[in-house]
Amino acid sequence: MIKTKRIDLLLRLVFFLLSLEIFGRANAFGYGYGMRGKDTLAAVYEDMRDFLKNNDYAGIKREIEKIDVPLNNYHNYYGIALKPLFLQAIEKQEANTLIITLEKLIYFGIREKIYWNKKEKLEKPVSAQAMLRVIAQYYELLKPKIKEYDTQNNTNLNHEIMELLIKMNESLGTTGTFGYKAQPPNLEEFIRLSVSLEDVLATVFHYFLE
Repeated sequence: MIKTKRIDLLLRLVFFLLSLEIFGRANAFGYGYGMRGKDTLAAVYEDMRDFLKNNDYAGIKREIEKIDVPLNNYHNYYGIALKPLFLQAIEKQEANTLIITLEKLIYFGIREKIYWNKKEKLEKPVSAQAMLRVIAQYYELLKPKIKEYDTQNNTNLNHEIMELLIKMNESLGTTGTFGYKAQPPNLEEFIRLSVSLEDVLATVFHYFLE
């Protein structure tokens, strides 16, 4: 039974990744992700981590200027002002504070994409898939911390999150083949799953809610 469940999860995961790749590429330019589908926020996060390894705080400050729009959005949507936290940490060269703020940046990026899918009510299939594709990209950035938490606490949160992402993808529905076996999106299920995703992330990154 356990082996069967693992095979089922694997098959669903493969379908999930393929669907995100296909639909995500189709709408990559419309969301500013670039030729390879790299989201700007994800790229900035990775560059800032590299600058941090080299103690290049000037480089980190330059990267922050590239993400004024999402930083302003997070302030408007959630009342969280990340830019002053970044600038203060850079000025004091507080590496740990920068890492925490970077993780908050990605966390609120996930919440923003969820927000837009809910706002659009999953009525635009390509848009909804593109948003979920970015959520999956963002989670990949947080995954090392999740897996570290799993090891230290004998939990399996990474598995739970992957299950949630797969189910979120399924909740978007499908157009079927020429309309055959098409499934409409299930907004209520998507919202329920997104709340569960945020709850699991908050288990590890408790300071997101502080």
